[in-house]
Amino acid sequence: MTFDRVLLVFLSAFVLFAGAGCLLAPAVFAEQARFSTSPSALTEIRASYGGLQIGIGLFLVWCLRASDRVSMGLALGGVAVGCTGLARLFGIVLDHAPTSHHLANLGIEVVTVVLVAIALSRAHRRRSRTSV
Repeated sequence: MTFDRVLLVFLSAFVLFAGAGCLLAPAVFAEQARFSTSPSALTEIRASYGGLQIGIGLFLVWCLRASDRVSMGLALGGVAVGCTGLARLFGIVLDHAPTSHHLANLGIEVVTVVLVAIALSRAHRRRSRTSV
């Protein structure tokens, strides 16, 4: 299995697992992020963090089912995680209140984007060699 497919498998599993966790146990996520645990907040976590991540994860799994869609899945994963990291960094700079939760997630986001960039670059080079 190629590096890009392995990465997409891990990215799919991580996103699905995180989404399922937010859907099924939103209070755990709320406490880690220091969010309110009111019923309204828990429903919002289930929808925005759980539902959205599960939807992205299912799309990534669909991309895994055909080799010509792997790069598309990696691109979506990289853009989504990259924008999340940029928004997190913006919040840390603007709000001056980084927590270990924010910094750990930012680290995961940076590593993920770097790995996705490497995988997409390698896939592009492979396609370029075979199309000549």
